[in-house]
Amino acid sequence: MEITYLPDGFTRVEKVAKRYDTTTKSIWRWAKQGTFPKPYKLTAGVTAWKNSELAEWEKNRTNKEEI
Repeated sequence: MEITYLPDGFTRVEKVAKRYDTTTKSIWRWAKQGTFPKPYKLTAGVTAWKNSELAEWEKNRTNKEEI
């Protein structure tokens, strides 16, 4: 499955979790553990992931799973 993101866009945790068919709690846990890209604090109430970093993470994850 190939995904495309706008290279300079951001995605909030709810959509990130939906994309990877998991919970928001898992996304936060993975980021804290260092197995997932770190989010960016955009404003006091908005934290999101850079789409280009999600695409790179997915590409690397797919390559490792294919080996």
